[in-house]
Amino acid sequence: MKFLLFDLLFYFFTIPFYAQEIKTSPKDSKPTSTKDSKQINTLHIGFFPNLTHPQALVAQALTRKGEGWFERYLPNNVSIQWHRFYAGPSAMESLITGTIDLSYVGPSPAINLYTRTSGNDIRLLSGAVKGGSGLVLQNDISINTSQDWKDRKIATPQFGNTQDIACRNWFAKQSIKDIILLPASNPDQLMLFKRKQIDGAWTIEPWLSRLINEGNGKLFFSDDTQWTTILVCSQAFCHKYNPIKKAIVEAHEALTVWIKNNIKEAADLIHAELKTQTHLDFSCELIEATLKKLQLCTTVPQNEIQLWLDDAVNIGFIKPEKNISLDKFFSEVLHEEVSPKSQEKQALKLSEESTKKSSSCGLSR
Repeated sequence: MKFLLFDLLFYFFTIPFYAQEIKTSPKDSKPTSTKDSKQINTLHIGFFPNLTHPQALVAQALTRKGEGWFERYLPNNVSIQWHRFYAGPSAMESLITGTIDLSYVGPSPAINLYTRTSGNDIRLLSGAVKGGSGLVLQNDISINTSQDWKDRKIATPQFGNTQDIACRNWFAKQSIKDIILLPASNPDQLMLFKRKQIDGAWTIEPWLSRLINEGNGKLFFSDDTQWTTILVCSQAFCHKYNPIKKAIVEAHEALTVWIKNNIKEAADLIHAELKTQTHLDFSCELIEATLKKLQLCTTVPQNEIQLWLDDAVNIGFIKPEKNISLDKFFSEVLHEEVSPKSQEKQALKLSEESTKKSSSCGLSR
């Protein structure tokens, strides 16, 4: 596989600039001061404005409507401030510096941080989403043998991010080396694809569908089995605010169940939130169709993350000596199931409230 000099330069010189997260809450609270107190006042959570972060998008949409989901599980004096990121490494840097307490993120940046700190600074809380990523090619490209990949330009969102590692690993397992991988943000991928300046892109929803619908591309490979999003927190937060951690996990797992059972209502909320966050008006049909394809699940088998770590080592992204045990990474996972009664009660309450509101997507209730 060809690694362009630009690829490495992009990683080392642009990653630091992504660390400037965007705060969506109007409150100007500083996590440093709240961490010094005995009681946390503001909970700082990272997320990405992608369809593979549905729990975060739905939760924020509900908060804007005064119907906060996570807030129902937290003490009355604890508020939530959301931090928007576009790159996993910058989210993880914010986690270890204390700017955020928790984050929705792909497994690659999380595992990279875990191995980089010898397993000391980050813990898994729950799974969130599987699937929603894959490889889209130009419609006029025909791939029949490995030679057909020679000098093809394939874009990934960022060097070392979850989709980039998945892409590199997939080509490595196919013994395809003469491929050119280019780091490009999702919006840039779409622009380059339309101009036929790249042959394909390995990315996530909704960009997969946009490459197909707007760029006249074709889906070559759908990665439906890999974890796309997990929920993690800093080790310090876990130990200092264990009751808050448990409340967040319960809220997250209950919300995951609600989204699965209320796809249309969830699509409505995500549509409104994405429009607010990105100023892009994704169609409700696209959002709803994507949610139906995603696997929303919270139980993460340790062997599945171990496979991800092994793959990262095999392609040279993580050094072999950093392939350490994941026991500490999984040490804060709550093994108790969310109470079915709690899930049913919250889902029923929200459904009743939703019927009183008009749908911005024009979806039937």
